[in-house]
Amino acid sequence: MQLLTFSINDRRYGIDTRHVVEVLPLVIPRPLPRQPDEVLGVIRYRGQFLPAIDLGQIIAGRRCRDRLSTRTVVVQLASENAAGAEPLIALVAEDVIGIVAAKSPPSRPLTTAGPFGPLVELAGNEGSPEAAQLLAVESILPEAQLTTLLGLVGSSPSMPATESDAVEPS
Repeated sequence: MQLLTFSINDRRYGIDTRHVVEVLPLVIPRPLPRQPDEVLGVIRYRGQFLPAIDLGQIIAGRRCRDRLSTRTVVVQLASENAAGAEPLIALVAEDVIGIVAAKSPPSRPLTTAGPFGPLVELAGNEGSPEAAQLLAVESILPEAQLTTLLGLVGSSPSMPATESDAVEPS
């Protein structure tokens, strides 16, 4: 298992790379009204709008810091939407470290009870083993909240794009 790892409050977290579509420099989202603190807004990604969710707010109760190592990570959810496609969301994470292999698969499966999965030992540091806590991207927000948010984003095709929120293919 390969993990995209990042740190928040000196703790390491990982997202299974099978969910990762692309890692971008920090894209400033356009705010959506009446959303909880963890929902930063929306970004425009390759012609579609994606909800942007702040992992710092979910994990540590504070916004991710605007650093050079802060990234927008586009991930694909496993659940299908009404069109039969697997929806994409954008996760904002600080101190993105890179891709690291897990020494062995997790001891227990990811659950849908919340975003935090089991700890996994990372390969490479034999002298001082490191671990990362897995995050379940499908459970990053409560299901009802995520469904509502995806519906809001899908119903706003007329929102004008600006240079700050447009990510187009290279």
